[in-house]
Amino acid sequence: MTLEFEVYREFCFEAAHALCDPEHPLGGIYRNLHGHSFRVRVTLRGPRVEGEDWVMDLGKLGRRLALLREKLDHSFLNELEGLGKPTLENLCVYIWRDLEPDLPAIFEVGVFRDTCNEGCVLRKR
Repeated sequence: MTLEFEVYREFCFEAAHALCDPEHPLGGIYRNLHGHSFRVRVTLRGPRVEGEDWVMDLGKLGRRLALLREKLDHSFLNELEGLGKPTLENLCVYIWRDLEPDLPAIFEVGVFRDTCNEGCVLRKR
């Protein structure tokens, strides 16, 4: 039997964004600059690495996530190159693309706004 594990690490960041321009039908609600507290969960999936007995060193994962957090924390998400419209869905894709070269075992990225009781999860099929 082959065992497969899922391990995850989370980080939080604060950021501002505006979701649409004044001409958008919902512009009055979403055009104003506002901010959120975000929580990100990155999940890796795979077998234990032989001789290490883990999927990945969670300390190493934490150090890689810290680099990403530096880019996101206290930023204006609309100005983040490669993000596009700063929706939860686009944040998931942005984070995945940023991490995937260094984390080939990436399985899932979740971005949550806990104070709003909402979030989005992107996972590999």
